[in-house]
Amino acid sequence: MLSLDANVIIVFLIVWALVFFLSRLFFSRVLRIRDEREKRVETSKRGYEEAIAACEKGIQEIETSIKQARGAAESARESLAAEALQEKSRLISEISRECKEEIERAKADLDRTAQDLKTKLEGEAADLAERIERKLLS
Repeated sequence: MLSLDANVIIVFLIVWALVFFLSRLFFSRVLRIRDEREKRVETSKRGYEEAIAACEKGIQEIETSIKQARGAAESARESLAAEALQEKSRLISEISRECKEEIERAKADLDRTAQDLKTKLEGEAADLAERIERKLLS
């Protein structure tokens, strides 16, 4: 069996004294530094998570504003397209009306010119008929 002598007891007491002094002098400082480090790491993690949450919230707000801007741009584009179509149809009807007026003026001018030419031809035809009659009779 095991026999306990004085050396074992002394070694045991020395080991316990070393454990006590080391824990008081060395281990307590190491544990305190480790605890501080863990607190700092935890604080940094919370700050990181808060920053990520703030970034995600900012991104969502930006995406929302982009969607709103796209909707506004689409509605503005549609309204501008509708205005352009109205303006186009107005211009087409105005040009059509002007063309019809121009055609009517040209027709009236042609009718006047044709009437003048008929009158002139009738006068010349009578003249020509008299000359032909004179030449045939002479």
